[in-house]
Amino acid sequence: MFWKCPEKGWKVSSGIPVGKKDGTYAHVDVSGIFLKDKDGRVYRLIGIIKDITERKLSEETLRKSEEISKKEIHHRIKNNLQVISSLLDLQADFFRDRKVIDAFRESQNRVISMALIHEELYRSEDVETLDFSAYLMKLSSDLFESYRIGNSKIRLRVEAEKKIYLCMDTAIPLGIIVNELVSNSLKYAFPEGEEGEIRIQLHRMESDAISKSITKDSSGGEEEESSGVEGDIKKGSCCENFRCMLIVSDNGSGFPKNIDFENPETLGLQLVNTLVKQIDGDIELKTNGGTEFRIGFGKTRLE
Repeated sequence: MFWKCPEKGWKVSSGIPVGKKDGTYAHVDVSGIFLKDKDGRVYRLIGIIKDITERKLSEETLRKSEEISKKEIHHRIKNNLQVISSLLDLQADFFRDRKVIDAFRESQNRVISMALIHEELYRSEDVETLDFSAYLMKLSSDLFESYRIGNSKIRLRVEAEKKIYLCMDTAIPLGIIVNELVSNSLKYAFPEGEEGEIRIQLHRMESDAISKSITKDSSGGEEEESSGVEGDIKKGSCCENFRCMLIVSDNGSGFPKNIDFENPETLGLQLVNTLVKQIDGDIELKTNGGTEFRIGFGKTRLE
């Protein structure tokens, strides 16, 4: 190790694990100084080896302690959000006005979308980032069950690259955005029990190919009118390194022409526009043969 480094500098330092006779490992810090003659040739090395095992063990103990604390925080936040959701549900029972009840349910679903994120982070090995593809599957399926009552002809299809990880600051707003857009499609796109499909797609923008998904019923049959969603999804990575595209679309009656999407009066669409800006994203609405929202987000914009 040392003899490869004279050209790079006079000092070398490296913390490395060293095997012991009893089969355990000690962590050592190795440092040295190269002595050179007047012609610049190394003729001697003065080195020091320092045992830093206790420091490494202390660092690992501290890391695990912090991870447990963060998991506990996520667990408590999830429980608190579930309490809020239950309170909204109880309060809604005191009203008979359909619009008021729907408003409570919408608020309840927004809270649930946040609670799901904290639940996934609590169960995950990594408490800092969320596998958003897996979360998207669960969130969309729960929403589908909540709103589809009375219309079994609406199908849900999710196509997503596997393991696209998001930090909490991006995942929570994006979860609420998905909640709003899917809810709108379920409520307004298919009136009077009409048949149709809602599709959610998530992929990296530099990838032209979107992996196909398969919707199966409980017996394993394909293309059935079922809320069960199983994605045929590819491996991805953290969106901090590239820009992602989220598409929420339906083949229903289309977006109302009398609504200005960029300056809406409804709370749901106001939330969507505000949260897209919050995650440094951009949103586009297409209305050819239904409604399609395309949301680009991530740390790096592709030119």
